[in-house]
Amino acid sequence: MIKKIVNFFWKNYSEEQRIVKNSFWIGFSRFGGSVMRAILVIYSFRILGPTLQGSFSLAMNFVLIFSFIIDFGLTAILIREILQNQERKREILGNSMIAVSFLILIALFFINLTKGIFLKDSLAISLTIILSLFLIFDTLREFSYALFRAEEKMEYQGITHLITNFSLLVLGICFLNINASPLYLAYAYLISGFFGFLITFFLLRKEIFFNFFKFFNLKIILSLINKSWPIGIANFLFLILTYLDSIIIGYFHSAKEVGLYNATVKISEFLYFFPAAIAMAIFPILNKKLKNNENLSDVLSFGIQFAIFISLPIFIGIFILAPEIIKLIFGKEYLLSYPALRFVSFTIPLNFILLIFIDVLIALDKRKELLLYDFFVVLINFILNIIFVPRFSYFASALIMSFTVSLSLIFTYIILRKYQKLKLKNIQISNYLLVSFLMGILVYFLPSYLLVKVILGALFYFFILFLLKDQILTNSINKLK
Repeated sequence: MIKKIVNFFWKNYSEEQRIVKNSFWIGFSRFGGSVMRAILVIYSFRILGPTLQGSFSLAMNFVLIFSFIIDFGLTAILIREILQNQERKREILGNSMIAVSFLILIALFFINLTKGIFLKDSLAISLTIILSLFLIFDTLREFSYALFRAEEKMEYQGITHLITNFSLLVLGICFLNINASPLYLAYAYLISGFFGFLITFFLLRKEIFFNFFKFFNLKIILSLINKSWPIGIANFLFLILTYLDSIIIGYFHSAKEVGLYNATVKISEFLYFFPAAIAMAIFPILNKKLKNNENLSDVLSFGIQFAIFISLPIFIGIFILAPEIIKLIFGKEYLLSYPALRFVSFTIPLNFILLIFIDVLIALDKRKELLLYDFFVVLINFILNIIFVPRFSYFASALIMSFTVSLSLIFTYIILRKYQKLKLKNIQISNYLLVSFLMGILVYFLPSYLLVKVILGALFYFFILFLLKDQILTNSINKLK
């Protein structure tokens, strides 16, 4: 049994098994990495205090804004192009790396050009040099993951991601104990980022250790960037959506209300690894099917059903337990924000499906058609926040977030339907709705601690689905027999 479990999560068999296996590894590693980073963030806040931590956060957030320039959508394009052109693998990879090297120089140029304009804190300005180097190694590591994903070996990506974040946690705590300063914390990020890049490079040495310039072709580089720029612009718009509402809240209200709102947003951001994992697991399979001129409907239907299978109980659980979740993670002083968390929780199942749809558009090379709608969603988000935030504060922003994600999902579905027939009738969600609702009733009336409620709720959800002979659950169990 143990050997079969290991094989299930280490080898590739059927399409459904690969989606589940790769989703597990990406989701588990993202979850573990997020937990380790969260521990370091909490620790650094307590050690550095609000002023020094504020300088570090200011520098880090400023640098991360430029991360879209370095990647610029090339990761997704690299996976797609390699899967569809295996015979040109080195040519595509070599020119992609040359393009990324050029984009790194552009990002560094703009960081140094604008840091004095947007940053008034002298300590934050001094930290941008170190954190810029961290950004380079961290982005190159994430970019190299494309090769793991192209081969559907997300287990290597997962292990590398966990080791990188574990090293960051250990180094961060050690360095802060040596010297409680943002500079030493920045060094911890830089060293761990470099270490993670080295591990990834070692695992991929046979794939990426060759003379890139031997394959240099300006036409190929321009072609790759021409295919990737819609994703790069979309990532930039995503960053605007991520920070826009907080800026508007801060303009009309106090910093305390910005903090209350960000407490709810951090929880939803923490859970973002789930839909990202499913989308990453499905993406290589979609590209292989497109290469062989096969229909995508079955994989897409399974992906959506698997997303609903995972997301519905999370959504119901957070909606029901919002006050307890806020109190446990952030403390009593944040309890006022629990209604906002309930509003934000509606985005969870929507984001699960949205990311799958977007990855299908990328596989079909139709992502650019969604850009106009992305601009429209950003504009709507801005207008609604300007109208309602002055009166309703962060509660309005939380509700607006769910509304704009719904709009994005609708627009994405409209475009996707033009190119891919969706077999929505094949997607069974009634059992998930019923069992999630019953689970919500159970955890609401259960007189116990939050952790016990979560564990019992999850066990109840899977047990009832097992009794109902749910296809996803029974197929996964059968693979282990």
